[in-house]
Amino acid sequence: MKLRNKPAGGNKLKYSEKKSINHKHLLMKIHLYLFFVCFTLLGHAQNTPMPPARSEESMISQQLKDDEQDVDGDPRKKEVLLLQLKLRSEKLNYTRGILQSGSKLMRLYSDQGRYREIVKLADQLKKRATDKKDPDGLVSTIYRTNASALGYLGLDDASLEDFRTAIKYAETIGNRDYRLYILSLCYQNMNVYFEKKLFENKKYGDSTVYYLHKSLELAKQIRDDNGMVSNSWKYDQIAFNDMRLGMYYLGDTEPQGNLEQAEKYLLEGAKIYENKEYDILPNNKIMMLNQLSWLYLEKKDYKLSINHAKRAMELEKQYRDPYHRVESYEFLASSYLETGEKEKSKYYMNRYTLLKDSLNLADKKNADLSMKEMVSEVDSKHKMLSQRQWILTGVIFLIIASNKNGIANETEKELLARLENFENLGMFLKKDITLTSVSTMFSTNTKYLSEIIKKYRSQNFSNYINSLRIDYIVHKLYSEPRYRDYKISYLADQCGFATYQVFILAFRKQNGVTPSYFIQNLKDDKVMLKD
Repeated sequence: MKLRNKPAGGNKLKYSEKKSINHKHLLMKIHLYLFFVCFTLLGHAQNTPMPPARSEESMISQQLKDDEQDVDGDPRKKEVLLLQLKLRSEKLNYTRGILQSGSKLMRLYSDQGRYREIVKLADQLKKRATDKKDPDGLVSTIYRTNASALGYLGLDDASLEDFRTAIKYAETIGNRDYRLYILSLCYQNMNVYFEKKLFENKKYGDSTVYYLHKSLELAKQIRDDNGMVSNSWKYDQIAFNDMRLGMYYLGDTEPQGNLEQAEKYLLEGAKIYENKEYDILPNNKIMMLNQLSWLYLEKKDYKLSINHAKRAMELEKQYRDPYHRVESYEFLASSYLETGEKEKSKYYMNRYTLLKDSLNLADKKNADLSMKEMVSEVDSKHKMLSQRQWILTGVIFLIIASNKNGIANETEKELLARLENFENLGMFLKKDITLTSVSTMFSTNTKYLSEIIKKYRSQNFSNYINSLRIDYIVHKLYSEPRYRDYKISYLADQCGFATYQVFILAFRKQNGVTPSYFIQNLKDDKVMLKD
C-alpha cells in the first residue's frame, strides 16, 4: 500500500484491495530491517572467557565485562571508556582487548546509526583477527556487524562478502548452542541482500525464503536452558524469523495462499512476543505489531489493523524509533480511510508525509557522505597511480633479480615494461582485446603473460582488463563533468565494453554501486576534481 504525498485534489489516500506492497514501501521495510539488524541482534553481548591472568590485561578484560555498570548506561561515557580500553590494549599489543573493545564500540555505533564509523573501525579490527578459528564468536560478530553496516550504506556486494566471512568464522565456534545462535543470526541478517535483489529479479525470492528458513531451523535446534544462549534470545530469534517470513508473503499476495502463509508465520511469532516469560526488546514487539496491522489491512479487518498500529505507537513511546512510527502512521491512515473516517486518515497521512520526508532526507545525506568518501578514494588512487607503478616496478625488478626460477629475468623485465606501456597508453580500451591478442602484441605466449598479470597485478586477465576500464571511466566521470550527462551505453562504449549490461555488472562489482547511482551522487553534490 502507498500513501501519496499530498496528491492533487485534496489530502486523500488510495488503497487497492489485495495489491502487493509497492516498491517504495518494500524499500522502507528493508531499511527498517537493516536498522533493526544493526541495533539489536548484532549487539548481544559476548560471553567470553577471561584472558590469561596478567594484571593489566585482566584489568582491561574485567572493565570490558563491566562497562555497562561503570558508565550507568550513558552512551557518551561508554564510548570514552571503550576508546580508552582500546588504546590501552593497543599499547600492550593485547589483541583480544582490542577486538573486544572494538566490537563493543561497533555495537554502540550501531545503536547510534554511525555506520561509516563502524566500517572504518572494522577495517582496523580485521587486521588483528588473523586466527582461522573463532571459538567464542568474537571475530564473527565483528564481520557480521560490519556486513550489516555496509548493507545499510548500500554497499551490497561488500556486505554479502563479509556475511559469508562471518559464517565461516561462526562455524568454528566451540559451544554448540552459541554456534547455532550466531549462525542463525548470520543467515537471517544476510537475507537483506536477497530482499534488495528482489527488485531486480523475482528469482531472488527463493533465496529469501531459503535463508530465512535456514535461520529459523538453526534457532529451533538451540537447547532450552543451555547456560550459554538464554531462552529469551532463542525465542526472540525464532519469532523474528517468523515475522520476516510473514512480511515476505505479505509483500507478494498475488499467488493464492500467500496471505494465509503470511498470517500463519506472523501469528506464530506473535505468540512468542506476547509470552511474558521471555525478556524481548520492545523494538521487536513494535515491529511485530505493525506487521499484524499490515496483515489485517490486507484482510480488510480495519478495526484490528487500527488496534495493532495504535498498540505499536504506544509501545514506541517507550522506545523511540521514527522508522516504526512512520509505518504505524501509514497503516492508520489507510485503515481510517477505508472505514470512512477521513479526518483521522488525513491527520495520520500528514504525519506520515512529514516524517517520511525527514527520514528520506537523512538517508540521502548518509548515502551521499559514503559516496563522497568512495569517490575521494578513487581519485586519490588515480593521483598516486603513476608513483605507485614506478615504485612497484622497482620492487618487482628487485624480486626478479633474486628469483632464479620461473620465467627468465630478461623476459620478465621486458614483459613488465610492455605491460606498463599498455596501461599508460590506454590500450585496454579496445573492445577486441583478448589474452591472445595482447600476447601476440607483446611477442610472448598466453601462459607467460597470464603468469605475469596474476603475479604482479593479483588478477586474472579478464578482471585485470575490466578493472583498468572501470578505473578509467570513474576518473573521467570525476574529473570531466560532461561525462556525467552521457548515456550509460555511451560510457560503456568509451571504456571498451562490448555491452552496457556487462559494463554495469563490472562497475558494480568494483565500486559496490551502479554507474547511475554513482553519477547521480556526483551531480547532486557537484563534486569537482581538485588539482
